[in-house]
Amino acid sequence: MCGENDIIRRMLNRFVIILVVVSIGVMVLPGVSCAQMNLPKVDVPYALSNELGIGFIPNYPRPNETVFVNLELYTADLNSADITWYQNGKAVLSGKGETRYSFKAGPVGEETKIEIRIRLLDGTSFSKSFSLTPASVDIVWEAYSYVPPFYKGKALHPKQGVLKLVAMPEFVKNSKRVSPENLIYTWSNAVKSYQDQSGYGKRTLTLDGSLLGRTESIKVLVTDPVNNLVAQGFIDISPVDPQIVFYESNPYYGYIFDSAIVDTFDLKTEEAQILATPYYLTMEKDGLIKYEWRLNSQIIPNLSGSRTATFKRPEKETGKSSVSLRIENANRILQQADSSLTMTFEE
Repeated sequence: MCGENDIIRRMLNRFVIILVVVSIGVMVLPGVSCAQMNLPKVDVPYALSNELGIGFIPNYPRPNETVFVNLELYTADLNSADITWYQNGKAVLSGKGETRYSFKAGPVGEETKIEIRIRLLDGTSFSKSFSLTPASVDIVWEAYSYVPPFYKGKALHPKQGVLKLVAMPEFVKNSKRVSPENLIYTWSNAVKSYQDQSGYGKRTLTLDGSLLGRTESIKVLVTDPVNNLVAQGFIDISPVDPQIVFYESNPYYGYIFDSAIVDTFDLKTEEAQILATPYYLTMEKDGLIKYEWRLNSQIIPNLSGSRTATFKRPEKETGKSSVSLRIENANRILQQADSSLTMTFEE
């Protein structure tokens, strides 16, 4: 006589048979047996190990950075479990409910091995391990903007300007540096990803600045598909307004770039030539940069489009004149600059 469990199994078998008949239209009547059903055995420790979630802060640790690790398990209570953490084979933390641990990552290419052994309240034991090999990536940038010859500073990024960014990864495995050309680069910002400029070996990104003049927040995710290394880099680049700086032309030395004219210029000779330098204006083709000179608020027509202006001292007069200049980039409406100076002269 079959037991209650056998009756239930028999009913389930009939239910499966009915489904088969409906699906394929063939009637098969297997014999019913009271033998015990052999269900697949479940490896509980293995299943729990797979279900154990490990979270990292930060997600992609840099070399020598503190890493915070957190454990999560929804099918069992970790707060009542005995948990032991091992770092590079040495027990470093042990106790009930020790679900959090922090450690300092090593230098580039140095592997840290972490093992977690857990014994639940019901006696079930399982473990999980992982290793961390830190890598890093820095981002350098270059603005396609104008600065005068021999200028020692950096050409800054103007509003609506053109930027070139280059990822500088440092990936080391088994004491050997991984070539940047063998890595995968994924470029993005807060709003979109640059899919056409991302991919294998694509370590450079070129972009046009925002029409709204906002800060460019660029991110690059670099992965090593062979050694399973990952690094992430961020950079914020704030645009600046173009500026105009005036320089005097010396008949013997040419333009004196190490001494700018600020506010006032004393016209001591019969005439003087002044050069206007548009700092941080995007370099464009000829004709796209407009120069509008004014003398005492009146436009000087013959200087339209010229970076230089020659001024003559009035004969037998003493006084001053106002000189102003407006520069516009016809190709980029946000790139404008204004500047002025007062020119003084005596008899």
